[in-house]
Amino acid sequence: MKFKDEWNQLIKSIDEIRLESAETAFSDNLLEFLVAGEDHRFWLHFGVDPIGLVRAVWRTVFCNKREGGSTIAMQLVRTITKRYEISPKRKLKEIYLATRLTLALERKEILKIYLTVAYFGWNMHGIEQACKVLVLDKSSLTNYEAASVVARLKYPEKKYNKNNRLKTIDLRANHIMNRFNQLNFKGHYGTV
Repeated sequence: MKFKDEWNQLIKSIDEIRLESAETAFSDNLLEFLVAGEDHRFWLHFGVDPIGLVRAVWRTVFCNKREGGSTIAMQLVRTITKRYEISPKRKLKEIYLATRLTLALERKEILKIYLTVAYFGWNMHGIEQACKVLVLDKSSLTNYEAASVVARLKYPEKKYNKNNRLKTIDLRANHIMNRFNQLNFKGHYGTV
């Protein structure tokens, strides 16, 4: 499939998601912690974070540690297209589509659409299901609740043997809150 065809399919999918979630309200802290936890330079780049990509390549090639360099826009593209294979070709398409997407949509809308389709763990596809399973109101989350939801993007909750994962989610949630506070204090954090 050509880039243009993939772009048209991506936009069609996003339009469908928009219609389904038009009335969805999100707490601002959920969006802020999403940026702090997943892509702290979100407000500064156009869908691709060159610093993050170089760091990921460096750590993969020279440190033998696999690390992601994907932005929220790139994660959104990957989630909607359901393309997860590890290949340079897929990554280049993802970069292209994420860049176009960032130029075509408002930043806040990218955050909301990503939360609408993201995987948070077993039986938690999208923020609606995640908040239902976790018994949370996504429009008025405490800081810890918002950070723990975002933590599940990196550490999706399992169906069984949850205790160790819940400890990891708790550590990640605290890390996200601290990171947000540091970025906000230094003035590096863009506003939602």
